[in-house]
Amino acid sequence: MIRGQWKISWKLVERGERIRKRLQGLNATIIHTFREANNVPDLLAKEVVESQNIKEYTTFGDLLTHLRRQINSDKAQIPTLRIRTRKINIQH
Repeated sequence: MIRGQWKISWKLVERGERIRKRLQGLNATIIHTFREANNVPDLLAKEVVESQNIKEYTTFGDLLTHLRRQINSDKAQIPTLRIRTRKINIQH
């Protein structure tokens, strides 16, 4: 949407324009990231939302086990796959 490849929802047009203006003076590149590549931030956000508390992690060891595991998988360049399953209703 920011690069003009997709149409911006009317709800986000103003915000999109502000982002475009701010990017004009920067030496920045916008790239698309698939959901699978955003797994660690998603896990962190989920942790905070589910606990409904402020969380602060100051060292790697402070992180929950599943977060450390995901970060280590990312560092080792092990892909994260999202598998969608579909329920098939068989009517007899």
